[in-house]
Amino acid sequence: MMFSRVFSLFSFLTCFLTFSFVASNPITFPQARSDIVAAAKPQNANVASVLNTLQGQVSDILPEIDSLVASDNATGDSVTPLIGQLTVALSNAANDLAHIPTSGFTGNNKRQSNDEIANLIAGIVTDITSTLDGLLGSAASIPTLGALLSGLDVALNQVLVGLETLLAGVLNLVATLLVDVAGLLSSLSLGLVLGSLGL
Repeated sequence: MMFSRVFSLFSFLTCFLTFSFVASNPITFPQARSDIVAAAKPQNANVASVLNTLQGQVSDILPEIDSLVASDNATGDSVTPLIGQLTVALSNAANDLAHIPTSGFTGNNKRQSNDEIANLIAGIVTDITSTLDGLLGSAASIPTLGALLSGLDVALNQVLVGLETLLAGVLNLVATLLVDVAGLLSSLSLGLVLGSLGL
Protein backbone atom coordinates (compact mmCIF):
# COMPACT_ATOMS: atom_id res chain seq x y z
CA MET A 1 0.00 0.00 0.00
CA MET A 2 2.79 2.35 0.87
CA PHE A 3 4.54 1.48 -2.36
CA SER A 4 1.53 2.45 -4.47
CA ARG A 5 1.31 5.86 -2.74
CA VAL A 6 5.00 6.50 -3.27
CA PHE A 7 4.73 5.37 -6.86
CA SER A 8 1.72 7.66 -7.45
CA LEU A 9 3.57 10.60 -5.92
CA PHE A 10 6.65 9.80 -7.98
CA SER A 11 4.56 9.56 -11.19
CA PHE A 12 2.81 12.83 -10.40
CA LEU A 13 6.08 14.64 -9.75
CA THR A 14 7.63 13.20 -12.90
CA CYS A 15 4.70 14.38 -15.03
CA PHE A 16 4.65 17.79 -13.31
CA LEU A 17 8.39 18.35 -13.73
CA THR A 18 8.32 17.15 -17.32
CA PHE A 19 5.47 19.50 -18.15
CA SER A 20 7.21 22.37 -16.35
CA PHE A 21 10.41 21.74 -18.30
CA VAL A 22 8.59 21.53 -21.63
CA ALA A 23 6.54 24.64 -20.89
CA SER A 24 9.61 26.64 -19.93
CA ASN A 25 11.61 25.48 -22.98
CA PRO A 26 9.15 25.12 -25.84
CA ILE A 27 10.34 23.71 -29.11
CA THR A 28 10.54 26.45 -31.70
CA PHE A 29 10.57 26.05 -35.41
CA PRO A 30 12.40 28.54 -37.57
CA GLN A 31 10.04 30.97 -39.22
CA ALA A 32 10.32 31.82 -42.87
CA ARG A 33 11.95 35.18 -43.39
CA SER A 34 9.40 37.66 -44.58
CA ASP A 35 11.68 38.97 -47.32
CA ILE A 36 12.07 35.45 -48.75
CA VAL A 37 8.34 34.78 -48.57
CA ALA A 38 7.60 38.07 -50.30
CA ALA A 39 10.08 37.27 -53.04
CA ALA A 40 8.51 33.84 -53.58
CA LYS A 41 5.10 35.34 -54.31
CA PRO A 42 4.57 36.61 -57.81
CA GLN A 43 4.24 40.19 -56.53
CA ASN A 44 6.04 41.62 -59.54
CA ALA A 45 3.97 39.67 -62.04
CA ASN A 46 1.57 41.66 -64.13
CA VAL A 47 -1.76 40.77 -65.57
CA ALA A 48 -0.55 40.43 -69.15
CA SER A 49 2.26 38.06 -68.24
CA VAL A 50 -0.12 35.86 -66.21
CA LEU A 51 -2.56 35.73 -69.13
CA ASN A 52 0.21 35.12 -71.67
CA THR A 53 1.42 32.19 -69.57
CA LEU A 54 -2.14 30.89 -69.38
CA GLN A 55 -2.56 31.30 -73.14
CA GLY A 56 0.61 29.29 -73.74
CA GLN A 57 -0.61 26.47 -71.50
CA VAL A 58 -4.07 26.49 -73.07
CA SER A 59 -2.50 26.45 -76.55
CA ASP A 60 -0.64 23.27 -75.60
CA ILE A 61 -3.68 21.46 -74.17
CA LEU A 62 -6.51 22.36 -76.57
CA PRO A 63 -4.96 20.86 -79.74
CA GLU A 64 -4.71 17.51 -77.95
CA ILE A 65 -8.43 17.61 -77.17
CA ASP A 66 -9.20 18.72 -80.75
CA SER A 67 -7.14 15.80 -82.04
CA LEU A 68 -9.05 13.31 -79.88
CA VAL A 69 -12.39 14.72 -81.08
CA ALA A 70 -11.31 14.73 -84.75
CA SER A 71 -10.13 11.11 -84.58
CA ASP A 72 -13.25 9.98 -82.68
CA ASN A 73 -11.09 8.86 -79.75
CA ALA A 74 -12.51 11.22 -77.13
CA THR A 75 -13.33 9.02 -74.14
CA GLY A 76 -13.44 9.65 -70.43
CA ASP A 77 -9.99 8.13 -70.01
CA SER A 78 -8.41 10.25 -72.72
CA VAL A 79 -10.17 13.56 -72.04
CA THR A 80 -10.25 13.66 -68.24
CA PRO A 81 -6.50 14.30 -67.75
CA LEU A 82 -6.51 17.03 -70.41
CA ILE A 83 -9.48 18.88 -68.92
CA GLY A 84 -7.80 18.41 -65.54
CA GLN A 85 -4.65 20.09 -66.88
CA LEU A 86 -6.75 22.90 -68.30
CA THR A 87 -8.50 23.39 -64.96
CA VAL A 88 -5.16 23.43 -63.11
CA ALA A 89 -3.75 26.00 -65.56
CA LEU A 90 -6.79 28.23 -64.97
CA SER A 91 -6.55 27.79 -61.19
CA ASN A 92 -2.86 28.68 -61.25
CA ALA A 93 -3.60 31.80 -63.28
CA ALA A 94 -6.33 32.80 -60.82
CA ASN A 95 -3.89 32.29 -57.95
CA ASP A 96 -1.23 34.37 -59.69
CA LEU A 97 -3.75 37.15 -60.31
CA ALA A 98 -4.74 37.08 -56.65
CA HIS A 99 -1.11 37.80 -55.68
CA ILE A 100 -0.80 40.91 -57.84
CA PRO A 101 -1.21 44.03 -55.70
CA THR A 102 -4.23 46.06 -56.75
CA SER A 103 -2.50 49.33 -55.92
CA GLY A 104 -0.33 49.01 -59.01
CA PHE A 105 -3.36 49.29 -61.29
CA THR A 106 -5.01 52.51 -60.15
CA GLY A 107 -5.11 55.89 -61.81
CA ASN A 108 -2.54 56.50 -64.53
CA ASN A 109 -0.26 53.71 -63.30
CA LYS A 110 -2.02 50.90 -65.21
CA ARG A 111 0.56 48.66 -66.83
CA GLN A 112 -1.76 47.43 -69.54
CA SER A 113 -4.85 48.93 -71.01
CA ASN A 114 -8.14 47.25 -70.26
CA ASP A 115 -8.68 46.75 -73.99
CA GLU A 116 -5.51 44.65 -74.39
CA ILE A 117 -6.38 42.51 -71.37
CA ALA A 118 -10.00 42.12 -72.53
CA ASN A 119 -8.86 40.96 -75.97
CA LEU A 120 -6.39 38.52 -74.44
CA ILE A 121 -8.85 36.86 -72.04
CA ALA A 122 -11.63 36.89 -74.64
CA GLY A 123 -9.34 34.97 -76.99
CA ILE A 124 -8.56 32.42 -74.28
CA VAL A 125 -12.25 31.94 -73.42
CA THR A 126 -13.17 31.64 -77.11
CA ASP A 127 -10.48 29.01 -77.72
CA ILE A 128 -11.54 26.99 -74.67
CA THR A 129 -15.25 27.07 -75.51
CA SER A 130 -14.69 26.20 -79.17
CA THR A 131 -12.64 23.15 -78.26
CA LEU A 132 -14.98 22.00 -75.50
CA ASP A 133 -17.97 22.42 -77.80
CA GLY A 134 -16.47 19.66 -79.94
CA LEU A 135 -16.60 17.36 -76.92
CA LEU A 136 -20.37 17.66 -76.61
CA GLY A 137 -20.77 15.27 -79.55
CA SER A 138 -18.75 12.70 -77.60
CA ALA A 139 -20.61 13.24 -74.32
CA ALA A 140 -22.01 9.70 -74.38
CA SER A 141 -18.50 8.24 -74.16
CA ILE A 142 -17.45 10.72 -71.44
CA PRO A 143 -19.81 10.12 -68.50
CA THR A 144 -17.92 12.56 -66.25
CA LEU A 145 -18.02 15.44 -68.75
CA GLY A 146 -20.55 17.42 -66.71
CA ALA A 147 -18.41 17.25 -63.57
CA LEU A 148 -15.27 18.12 -65.52
CA LEU A 149 -16.94 21.15 -67.10
CA SER A 150 -18.26 22.23 -63.71
CA GLY A 151 -14.73 22.30 -62.28
CA LEU A 152 -13.51 24.17 -65.33
CA ASP A 153 -16.35 26.68 -64.93
CA VAL A 154 -15.25 27.42 -61.35
CA ALA A 155 -11.59 27.86 -62.33
CA LEU A 156 -12.34 30.07 -65.35
CA ASN A 157 -14.70 32.17 -63.27
CA GLN A 158 -11.94 32.69 -60.68
CA VAL A 159 -9.71 34.07 -63.42
CA LEU A 160 -12.45 36.47 -64.53
CA VAL A 161 -13.15 37.60 -60.96
CA GLY A 162 -9.41 38.14 -60.40
CA LEU A 163 -9.25 40.29 -63.52
CA GLU A 164 -12.23 42.37 -62.45
CA THR A 165 -10.65 42.89 -59.02
CA LEU A 166 -7.47 44.22 -60.60
CA LEU A 167 -8.99 46.08 -63.54
CA ALA A 168 -12.47 47.27 -62.67
CA GLY A 169 -14.75 47.25 -65.69
CA VAL A 170 -12.67 44.87 -67.79
CA LEU A 171 -15.39 42.21 -67.74
CA ASN A 172 -17.78 44.59 -69.47
CA LEU A 173 -15.30 44.78 -72.34
CA VAL A 174 -14.82 40.99 -72.31
CA ALA A 175 -18.59 40.45 -72.36
CA THR A 176 -18.89 42.69 -75.41
CA LEU A 177 -16.23 40.64 -77.18
CA LEU A 178 -17.86 37.33 -76.22
CA VAL A 179 -21.46 38.01 -77.24
CA ASP A 180 -21.11 35.54 -80.12
CA VAL A 181 -19.69 32.88 -77.77
CA ALA A 182 -22.51 33.20 -75.21
CA GLY A 183 -24.45 30.37 -76.85
CA LEU A 184 -21.46 28.04 -76.57
CA LEU A 185 -20.93 29.02 -72.93
CA SER A 186 -24.57 28.20 -72.28
CA SER A 187 -24.46 24.85 -74.10
CA LEU A 188 -21.38 23.93 -72.05
CA SER A 189 -23.26 24.90 -68.85
CA LEU A 190 -20.58 27.39 -67.82
CA GLY A 191 -23.09 29.29 -65.68
CA LEU A 192 -20.59 30.98 -63.39
CA VAL A 193 -18.71 32.42 -66.35
CA LEU A 194 -21.97 33.57 -67.96
CA GLY A 195 -22.99 35.19 -64.68
CA SER A 196 -19.70 37.02 -64.23
CA LEU A 197 -19.86 38.31 -67.78
CA GLY A 198 -23.53 39.23 -67.49
CA LEU A 199 -24.43 37.26 -70.61
